[in-house]
Amino acid sequence: MLVNGDHVGHKMEKHALMEQVAHQTIVMQFILELAKSLKVDPRACFRQFFTKIKTADQQYMDAFNDELESFKGRVRERAKVRIEKALKEYEEEERKKRLGPGGLDPVEVYETLPPELQKCFDSKDIEMLKETISKMDPKEASIYMKQCVDSGLWVPNAKDGLGADCAETEPVYEEAKTERGNQSTAS
Repeated sequence: MLVNGDHVGHKMEKHALMEQVAHQTIVMQFILELAKSLKVDPRACFRQFFTKIKTADQQYMDAFNDELESFKGRVRERAKVRIEKALKEYEEEERKKRLGPGGLDPVEVYETLPPELQKCFDSKDIEMLKETISKMDPKEASIYMKQCVDSGLWVPNAKDGLGADCAETEPVYEEAKTERGNQSTAS
């Protein structure tokens, strides 16, 4: 898919840019260290550094490469932490947007419902819902239906006949997106 190709290409470009900037950063660090040891202005020893790096012994090159890899590792770790933090913030914002009239998340409520109640919402079958509720312990059924109302999974009105709180109300269905794609549930 072109979009995925573009995403991968963009990611590769960012990775290459990070590699280049990391290399430049470590070069600057080594130039500053060389200038300090020679007691000269850093601008005066660029040529000396590049001459030294071309003719450097293995120990100097190993030190340079170790520092470069260590720096890139720190950059990757920091990027990972920032991405995770941004993802958590985004997920929390999305969760808050989903909250129903009673302050409950419809995705979380749906996932806590017994499978037989989930099937009712999946199929949007009012009669199946009434039948399932009637077979349950009244207290348990009342708790589940209150959670469904508070989350917006079920929006009662004048004729649905489900539970004491919702007597003689007509159901209204609304789509509630779940974490598992765009699966719909009835409300």
